[in-house]
Amino acid sequence: MSERQRADTTGLGDRAVTGGFTGQITLDGPSGTGKSSVARGVAARLGAAYLDTGAMYRAATVAVLDAGVGLDDEIAVARAVTGARIEVGTDAGTEVVRVDGVDVAERIRGAEVTRAVSPVSAVPAVRRHLVAQQRDLVAEADAVVVEGRDIGTVVLPDATLKIYLTAAPEVRAQRRAGQLGVTDPDKIAALAQDLRRRDEYDSSRADSPLRPAADAVVVDSTDLDQQGVVARIVELAASTVGAGERA
Repeated sequence: MSERQRADTTGLGDRAVTGGFTGQITLDGPSGTGKSSVARGVAARLGAAYLDTGAMYRAATVAVLDAGVGLDDEIAVARAVTGARIEVGTDAGTEVVRVDGVDVAERIRGAEVTRAVSPVSAVPAVRRHLVAQQRDLVAEADAVVVEGRDIGTVVLPDATLKIYLTAAPEVRAQRRAGQLGVTDPDKIAALAQDLRRRDEYDSSRADSPLRPAADAVVVDSTDLDQQGVVARIVELAASTVGAGERA
């Protein structure tokens, strides 16, 4: 792919911006590309707020699983999500994810939630509910880095800088395995297959499919480490709006 110029949550507005950057950076892309770590790193270096929308959808999935409703019952799924109190922290240095006051930060990364998050996220009423919350939160911030799958295309189409982060499935599987402490080659191969399956599911869904925005900069992290990706995005932010890093 060629490069193109391409809930209830804690408040973003409380974050002080000290790095000189004002505006919105969107960071989209498939699972396993390191979006969360990269987005946190960029937010820290620019002194910006941070919002992980993927954690919001995973928290919503916890609410659905705990409600015991079928994933194919869109009305029940939407009711479970809209009836839950979802809290996602916006400090890049601290991960906070709660559902109805219960800490689920570890649970949302488990296999049960991972298997269910795509069908939950595909429900239009769920997406409308969470997108409205995301836009309200971002509107409170002078500077913010938002990561997810449809941020540049749907949630914030007029963002200051849009990034689409990608990497080869095998590399993404290795990174995910490292996060989970998995070393067995067969299990790593299964992770790669799961990533391909979710890519296909999310790219082909009718509502807000996974794809780069027309004006996004595509960054392939296959041969870059996390710090290299962070540095690239900070450089792009500086060239876009003349931003400086946090001192």
